[in-house]
Amino acid sequence: MIIGCLGLIGCGGSERADDTTAEYVVKTVEKGQHSLSLEELAGWMFLGEGSVRVDSGENALFMTEAPGSKGVTLVSPATFPENMVLTFKVKPLSYESVNVVVISASDSITGGALEVPADYDGGFDFWTAGRINNYVFAFHNSAHDRKPFIVKDPGMQLLAESDANVMGEQWHSIEIGRADKRLWLKIDGNSVVEVEDSSETALPGGVIGFRLRGTPDAVASALFKDVVVDVK
Repeated sequence: MIIGCLGLIGCGGSERADDTTAEYVVKTVEKGQHSLSLEELAGWMFLGEGSVRVDSGENALFMTEAPGSKGVTLVSPATFPENMVLTFKVKPLSYESVNVVVISASDSITGGALEVPADYDGGFDFWTAGRINNYVFAFHNSAHDRKPFIVKDPGMQLLAESDANVMGEQWHSIEIGRADKRLWLKIDGNSVVEVEDSSETALPGGVIGFRLRGTPDAVASALFKDVVVDVK
């Protein structure tokens, strides 16, 4: 399976060495714990206007939007099964830096790889209103007047929302998990949102995406490290 990004402006960030990469072969990840190096993450497909690079001083991955961006997303070149746990540390670098993680993303018609339009501008509608299955986890999202939530796409079907925001602009430990139809988000070891997908059929597995979005007045930036995917 192939994720295409032919001719896409922003397919590679401005500080990426592999900006000419046009497509990624998608493989399915086997069971077990998979620790992802910063260099591996920097090589994921980068969508939108902005940049991603390894920050050796922070020993972390730095990702940011460009002014005027509609959001940036870093997409895995591998498909992960339904049952998996994603853990990582993140430090939002401003109040306006909203964090989103997409899991189990696949084509809603074929069940296969995503096809990214050549004119994709980085907007969130691609993930929510098109032909993509996924579960979306949003957090550190006070700037968008929201609390942490989980939605199912297509259609932005709200599955659950927290009753409080619990993140600031410092390092946080995040756990995002899926066990068949059960989904959860933990922040610093505390369960923030947990829900059962009540639909008849749960989504298949798919790719993972790390997304940032700011506000009209401020771009989003964040640091990421210690990314581990535990495939069950």
